[in-house]
Amino acid sequence: MTRGTFTKPQVRQLLQPIRKERVLAVQGHSHVSQQDITAHLIRMFGFGNFDIAVMETALIFEDQRFNDKGEALPKWDICYRALVRVTVRNPEGETVATYENGSTATAQNQSRGDGHDLAYKSAISLSIKRAAIALGDQFGLSLYNKGQLNALVIGTLVGLDEATPADVQAGIDQQVSLGNDEVDKTDDVAPPVRAPEAWRARVAAATDVASLSEIHAEAAENGWATPEVMGALTARKGAF
Repeated sequence: MTRGTFTKPQVRQLLQPIRKERVLAVQGHSHVSQQDITAHLIRMFGFGNFDIAVMETALIFEDQRFNDKGEALPKWDICYRALVRVTVRNPEGETVATYENGSTATAQNQSRGDGHDLAYKSAISLSIKRAAIALGDQFGLSLYNKGQLNALVIGTLVGLDEATPADVQAGIDQQVSLGNDEVDKTDDVAPPVRAPEAWRARVAAATDVASLSEIHAEAAENGWATPEVMGALTARKGAF
């Protein structure tokens, strides 16, 4: 199969460092949200010029919680695994690259249905983000170095007409982190993440469980699923 190439403007953009406005800090780790990754795929490759395919999902465990008396509670801990494939094409519609990656995600202390929904969606979202990092710093690669914002891929030997650099690794920042695949332990405690100002209005405006589940998933992914937020979601659900 003939494989296409990225345009020169695409390669130049891929070599740029990620903008700090796109980076979230959650529990001491810097990352890019799944919705931002999707938005940037559209920015870089255009509507309809990339595919996200869920290749596999699997339930890893489904554990019900019990109280101190051994009585079953209507709360569950649920974990899913997902494998995702991201395919990107050039403006001519030719496939340039295909990346696969996977992840697991756990939803804790949820109703059975909400737990499946949250863990399933989160596993897919994390897998998309992990697959997309093969596209470099614009998709969060440098952030694995303890939140580094400077570009890690600062040059490439293909894709541009500019003079070939003598050493494409010259000038990169010192790498100090093993990344999320080999987590180095730390005693640092990250500051809590503030919930968006509009979250109360969104909860109050929700008209069904699905809407509340979307808010819950967003809060869990971005680190603002506080007891206050969870209590408001539960109370609103009880009003239906």
